Amino acid sequence: MLLSGKKALVTGARRNIGRGIVQALAEAGCDVGFNDLEADQDVDETLRLVESAGRKTAFFEADISNASDVSGMIDEFVKRFGSIDILVNNPYYGEGRPFLDITEEIWDKTLDVCLKGFFLCSQTAAKEMVRQGTGGSIVSISSVHADRTWLNDTCYGTAKAAILRLTMSMACELAAHNIRCNAVLPGYMDTSHTFGSPAPEHGSAPEKTHGYIPTRRYGTPEDIGRAVTFLSSPHAANINGVALPVDGGLLTTGVT
Repeated sequence: MLLSGKKALVTGARRNIGRGIVQALAEAGCDVGFNDLEADQDVDETLRLVESAGRKTAFFEADISNASDVSGMIDEFVKRFGSIDILVNNPYYGEGRPFLDITEEIWDKTLDVCLKGFFLCSQTAAKEMVRQGTGGSIVSISSVHADRTWLNDTCYGTAKAAILRLTMSMACELAAHNIRCNAVLPGYMDTSHTFGSPAPEHGSAPEKTHGYIPTRRYGTPEDIGRAVTFLSSPHAANINGVALPVDGGLLTTGVT
């Protein structure tokens, strides 16, 4: 129970990687609120999973690229939970297009969700953490696309790279308030993997990806959740401004 009594908000988290992060934080003792753009049966299932772990939870429907929505969400979170100790920026949007086919609309939407939203949530949560005076942790989910180029990933890769630069600036400026800021870079993912079930075996990834991934298995939402939990915990008290790949070694290979 590394994070017993802490209050965490995870954005873009009704399913997949976001749900894995929510579950890992709840398992570590956090009360966890989570956000997404809309409510559906995935929200109900994530609420159930956190409640079954004995932790307090709530869902916040908001557009994280809208400053008014973000302000209202953070205010409501603090009213319900009493404080905010951990923020995890996780929302995903990506539409692969060749560079010459990218429209202004695709560019704007990708940057709104994958960069502007991270900035708005981080700034608003950080202001509340400063007001509380007890420090905190902000972890942003980037991607191996921040450090490696694939075809048709211009918008997504640009946003994910910018998240790393944003994280570094936040880490530098917010450390004075005892707020640590780090990023996690997932690689190839099996988002269908069930939290708490045995980890995939070595060699379980499709053979065509073995040249990419030294561990020869895909990551899981639980892998990402564990990394986020560690970076938010006292065990990482002097880790700040780090970009942590959770990719099975993909970035070591030089393969694209």
